[in-house]
Amino acid sequence: MSSLQVRHLSVRAGAKRLVDDVSLEVEAGTWCTIIGPNGAGKTSLVEVIAGLRQPAAGEVLIDGEPIGKMSERERARTVALVPQHPIVPGGMSVFDYIALGRTAYHGLFRAESAQDRRIVEAVLERLTLGEFRDRDVATLSGGERQRMVLARALAQSTTVIVLDEPITGLDLRHQMDLLELLKKEVVECGLTLVATLHDLTLAGQFADRLVLLDGGRVVLDGPAGEVVRSEVLGATYGMNLRVVDVDGADVVVPVRR
Repeated sequence: MSSLQVRHLSVRAGAKRLVDDVSLEVEAGTWCTIIGPNGAGKTSLVEVIAGLRQPAAGEVLIDGEPIGKMSERERARTVALVPQHPIVPGGMSVFDYIALGRTAYHGLFRAESAQDRRIVEAVLERLTLGEFRDRDVATLSGGERQRMVLARALAQSTTVIVLDEPITGLDLRHQMDLLELLKKEVVECGLTLVATLHDLTLAGQFADRLVLLDGGRVVLDGPAGEVVRSEVLGATYGMNLRVVDVDGADVVVPVRR
């Protein structure tokens, strides 16, 4: 069974349809990236998958269970979200911020257990954040902060993580560092990732599968290499795109008309 199923999903904002009858299946332990021009419906789709938004029609299932029928606590144990613009309050240590990912297991008014603390410590080590554990979150750089937000999501111990433009605002090195961390979690831990990315080159290099949206509908869905090299990609963006092989990696280059 696929880890994630999206069945005939539609999302509306008033009379406007943002997502229109989208169906997807994402196998467990794979990375699926949703791409498409601005206004294609990418963020609306991932918000529904993460349980932050109610669809006008259709449903999302994770491991066969509809997330729309889950309580907030059950959903937090099933799917985690790394938003594009996370709210990071000052006056909190990095350890305590990551530990918020365990709230679904012990509740708001009880302290974390020894098991919760072990999980947080393990995530700190995996994401090389140990040296920052006692730092105020407000003192972190952009790249360090994104790793910390990812760590909080990993601390939720979910089977699926949804990321909306996780590399926004990061320089090239920190973009690559974060994407490599995510790829390691997929390969070594069997995590299922659903992400949105604007950078077509990075989307093609890291994802197992790409889903191209336009006008809220799926235009193309397939292995990353096939989608990146499809003529449909340039037509959807309204651009001339050329794919160049650089040391075995596909690089998507926009070409002036």
